[in-house]
Amino acid sequence: MKQSKDIYLIRPIVTGDAESLLSLVKKSSGGLSSLQPRLNFLKGYIEASEESFSHKNNFDQPCKYLLGLFEGADKKLIGCAAVKTKTGINTPFINFDILGEGDDQYLSASSRFKGSTEVGSLYLDPSYRSLGLGSYLARVRYLLMATEPWRFDDCIIAELRGICDTNGSPLYNHIFKDKLEKNFIEADSEYFDRNPNSLGDIVPIGKLSTCDMPIDVRASLGQPNISGQAAMKLLQSEGFIFSGTIDLFDGGPIMLAHRDTIRTIMNSRLIKANKVDEIIKGNYSIVTSGAIENFKAVISKTKLIGDKVNISSEAYEALSLTKNNTVRYWKSNKKNKIQHDKNKYTYNSAIEHN
Repeated sequence: MKQSKDIYLIRPIVTGDAESLLSLVKKSSGGLSSLQPRLNFLKGYIEASEESFSHKNNFDQPCKYLLGLFEGADKKLIGCAAVKTKTGINTPFINFDILGEGDDQYLSASSRFKGSTEVGSLYLDPSYRSLGLGSYLARVRYLLMATEPWRFDDCIIAELRGICDTNGSPLYNHIFKDKLEKNFIEADSEYFDRNPNSLGDIVPIGKLSTCDMPIDVRASLGQPNISGQAAMKLLQSEGFIFSGTIDLFDGGPIMLAHRDTIRTIMNSRLIKANKVDEIIKGNYSIVTSGAIENFKAVISKTKLIGDKVNISSEAYEALSLTKNNTVRYWKSNKKNKIQHDKNKYTYNSAIEHN
């Protein structure tokens, strides 16, 4: 199949992609808890995802659906994103609720999102962030949920990376650093393993007054990292709101939406696809095929003709379509051109969140 920069394939990440995924996540500056830059960790993540996609798991148990974004039909791994169900069922998912107001405001440890579905593990290679691909990659997660919505909880959350860097985070340094005697990156890695036997020694008991905290700590509560600001805007554009709950270590906001009111899901539709050999001059859109077990998506130029959508033969083959196949189709109401001049990179277009 001819490779083209005008088509991007999104498919489940498999074991053979493990080394490429490791190389990708190593480009992060740290703090993406769900994408630890350790090969064995990522292999375990991929194995759980493969089991979830194959339907071998018990649906009463958590599922992880890890997707990869590839340049060309199936060439270079340049991004990833995931949907995870039944958060906090097998391993604790503890955060801080921000409660009270003014001088009476305080933090309280909480597991309020136990059982919810989480969208996360969103990371795009920095070299591609100026192209506008991040918003498409984020939306494919919702289109995955639309294929078989009964597999996903009504409550959808997204945990954004908070104010942190290699030197730590204001919240972690204030509450945990001296107690745990670890730097932020070390503790974040260990905590992500969610060992319930040690979690009780980590989580503070009772109310933590925010008025007693240094000003930089208070200012960081519920604020996204600069690298996640674009992701937060995308979530807000989908109908997500700040839940009032923050990450235990970095204070990043947890965003919340009802599954069936997510705008990409509401604005997508099922439609027949036509394969065309000529160059399509339409706008970029997302076309998905298959149910969970054989899910694929392409970001490609399409053209809507009546009750059908024209897609390139390359996109048609990438989706493994046959005659009269029905696809799920999403196109922005705005002009959404993908620019291929990588020299136009701007940091504010960065896309990443836990």
